[in-house]
Amino acid sequence: MSNSGEYIRGFTDYIVLSILEKFNSYGYEISKIIERVSDKNFSLTDAALYFALKRLLEDEKILTYTEKNKKGMTRRFYQITPKGTAALAAFRQDWILIENNLSNLVGGGFEYARED
Repeated sequence: MSNSGEYIRGFTDYIVLSILEKFNSYGYEISKIIERVSDKNFSLTDAALYFALKRLLEDEKILTYTEKNKKGMTRRFYQITPKGTAALAAFRQDWILIENNLSNLVGGGFEYARED
């Protein structure tokens, strides 16, 4: 799918928060989860992902810590905060409305009568 990052641009923060709601993760793994769950239909550039992570950190929706893996390499992990959990819950309430409206607008399932 060409330009797949463009399709999810407005939702990147919530995709990341949804992943971190399940478990703490690091950047490369988050990227791979997005690709795998979307059956490789969506992918993010490293820049887009790390800008989202930076934004979420600045907004205090996630926090970060480092941990060594089995090979002794240090990885930066991200963890959702209560503020991030609340933001995700609020977005999920709006998601049904967003999804329905996008389906109608983009899918052409709407009717409109012009007023002259």
